[in-house]
Amino acid sequence: MPDPLTMVEPYAAAVRKLLKGPVYHDDPAWTQIRDYELPVRDYLAKIGLSLHLDEIGNFAYLYDDSQDDDGKNMLPALTSRRNLSFIDTLTLVLLRERLDEHEMRDLDGSRLILAEEELAEMLSIFLDDQADERKVEQNLSNTINRLKRYGFLTSHSDGRFEVRPLLRAKISADEMDLIKTRLIDYLQQQNEADDDNGDDESV
Repeated sequence: MPDPLTMVEPYAAAVRKLLKGPVYHDDPAWTQIRDYELPVRDYLAKIGLSLHLDEIGNFAYLYDDSQDDDGKNMLPALTSRRNLSFIDTLTLVLLRERLDEHEMRDLDGSRLILAEEELAEMLSIFLDDQADERKVEQNLSNTINRLKRYGFLTSHSDGRFEVRPLLRAKISADEMDLIKTRLIDYLQQQNEADDDNGDDESV
């Protein structure tokens, strides 16, 4: 009986890493993805997945257009779609804009690294001055953990966070405009609701 290990493809580790999430150039699997790009793409195509390989940002991730329904030719989705909170969405938009600004100014290819205090300052402009500070801090901490889990942020040993270029690939310029419009509408609705509550209390 043949040894199962002898049948494992040389790019197996790269595929397994990709199935877990985005792979960056500082991961050993990155070399495998580059060396075996065509067979990796062929293998993934057999299970209905595609490889996004960003040569500029030096990262790769999987994507699929499958929907989990009863269609005859449809495959079950690889991952479930996640509903992001208002703070999650706002943070992503602000980080995407900050990343664009950083890449336009930066000439040495340095990475965008931010402290938690900088993230809080970015958000504070859009949050109610009367908001509970402790609750805001907890919400931001939860948001950071989720964005790390999704591959948009990574932690540094000094406690700061690197904004990964995956964010640019996942949120296009057109999507940015749409999300910003929705955020503005949401904030206006919140302000109107606060004004109505204030009127009710003053009567």
